[in-house]
Amino acid sequence: MLLSFLIIASGWWHIRAAYGSDSRQFYISKPLTMVFIIALAFGYQSDDHNGSHAWILLGLCLSLAGDVLLMLPRDRFIQGLAAFLVAHLCYIVGFAQGPLVLKLIDGLLLLAVAGLVFGMLWSKLGEMKIPVFCYMLVIIAMAWVAAGAWHASLTAGSAAALVGALMFLFSDSMLALDRFRRPFPHAKAWIMSSYYAAQFLIAASLAG
Repeated sequence: MLLSFLIIASGWWHIRAAYGSDSRQFYISKPLTMVFIIALAFGYQSDDHNGSHAWILLGLCLSLAGDVLLMLPRDRFIQGLAAFLVAHLCYIVGFAQGPLVLKLIDGLLLLAVAGLVFGMLWSKLGEMKIPVFCYMLVIIAMAWVAAGAWHASLTAGSAAALVGALMFLFSDSMLALDRFRRPFPHAKAWIMSSYYAAQFLIAASLAG
């Protein structure tokens, strides 16, 4: 309960700092929130019944590295994207440790959403077309596998993982549209609130 409160408070602090002028608060609050989420996931280690814990924890740590790379004064977007791509691969392996029921309709719906977003970005991506395309395929695969794990088990943990994966898809889509297409009002709040919700739910899914 305490960690959940700290995650919410730190995430709110970061969103407030993103609109303020004190860069120190911004640079402290962003990784701090992920540290609290990692601590939450680490606390579920004793509940690991299918080997997913280590993969999810590794994905969270790689996400922390991606956060740091993306917030550096010099643009480290490619490096940050690579860290998150590998993090999503870890989540895929973690979600796939249990039984899966992969449904074609889920994959097609996710591909349709990704295709719509990618189509909106196409003319603005330039040399980033291939990296962004590969990244979108991986995050779609993550959401599809999370859906497959939920269909197979129908547990609270698999539901949290699925909602977290979908929130991640939403957050990254908003980030891409804001960065490559055109900035939109309150983008930072939408992106970071959904991002922290996604990571929190993926970590909490380890509770079963």
